[in-house]
Amino acid sequence: MSSIMESLSKRMPNAEFYVPTIKPEWVRKHYGDRYNVKAVNVMPWTLSLRLLGLPTLACLAKSDVALICDGIIFGKKLFNPAFNYLITLVFLVPLARLLGCKMVCYSTGIGPFQNAISRLFAKWTIQGCDLVMMRERDSEKLTKDIGVTKPVELTGDAAFINPVSDDKVAVSIMRELGLDPEKPTMAINATAYLDTWLNPNERLSDPKGLLKTIAEGVQQAQKQVADTFQPLIVCTHPMDEATCRELAEMCGAKVLTNSTYLSHDIQAVIRRCGILVGMRFHSIVLASSVETPVVGLIYAPKVRGYLKLLQCEEFSLELASLTPQYLAQKLTEAWNARRDLQERQRPVIGDLKEGAEHAADLLCSKYFGTPRERSVNPLAKAV
Repeated sequence: MSSIMESLSKRMPNAEFYVPTIKPEWVRKHYGDRYNVKAVNVMPWTLSLRLLGLPTLACLAKSDVALICDGIIFGKKLFNPAFNYLITLVFLVPLARLLGCKMVCYSTGIGPFQNAISRLFAKWTIQGCDLVMMRERDSEKLTKDIGVTKPVELTGDAAFINPVSDDKVAVSIMRELGLDPEKPTMAINATAYLDTWLNPNERLSDPKGLLKTIAEGVQQAQKQVADTFQPLIVCTHPMDEATCRELAEMCGAKVLTNSTYLSHDIQAVIRRCGILVGMRFHSIVLASSVETPVVGLIYAPKVRGYLKLLQCEEFSLELASLTPQYLAQKLTEAWNARRDLQERQRPVIGDLKEGAEHAADLLCSKYFGTPRERSVNPLAKAV
């Protein structure tokens, strides 16, 4: 969210943003002074079923464009609106058209789709958008596979151009956490989803034992690497915090969590780390964007696809084949070769950053004109 508001505000300084959210106070507290943003409460008592409700419809009626961001078009638990956004988007897209608001898939990731009805709903939703931009080739291909006939622009995840805090902030945070900023650090991320996003044949026989496997692998790697490291558990989603704290306790690590620090600050800390081994897609993207080499623990197909995009499939680790010894071996390889790994991943990251910038340029030029035209008619509204 912050990277999108940042990139669009640079191009349209007077742009106004509406953000439907169940945590309006959080948005106001952290971004109210930085951007021209209005947090819109969509809790049930506002007559909302997640995004589908009167507050969101009122925002659409006042907006020029509405952006479908991140990876919220998928089929898992389709008929549970507390979990799945697609079941509300399929209604919102035609309603937005009636209200005169252009819907845009903005550097979106899609899938997986477990059944025909979810593929159909995704097709209707994307086909109903006025502009379609996908963040990676797997989503671009899947868009066509489900029957979307609109042109698809390949861009890059908006998080690649998220503004990053100064290094002084990172040093201060590390000291607050009880870490030595001058010591080598390995960042580790885990998600509470464990293996639930994988196909049945890819899942673990003992999902609850995964954290123990990761902890033991990290501890073994500490003893095997050429220059030992201090582990840091990085939590990038509130639902993962309990899982991350459990993992931290197992491997004697500190926890850096986004319930305390913003993404800009977390990235500043990750930039000081030698590598990040991560499960969450955006933990890996946030690390990549500051050129910290990544190792992926494949909890979902999109992480596998991203490591393939980086041409680092040897560090794309399938959960079903993970053992403490194998993880330690791969972490040791990655750690000892981290500078070479950084050089390998850097060109791809550069292209993805350009793609993220292209998404902002394309949106602004298509709906709000050239920079000169925007200076004459400066007010743009987006939800």
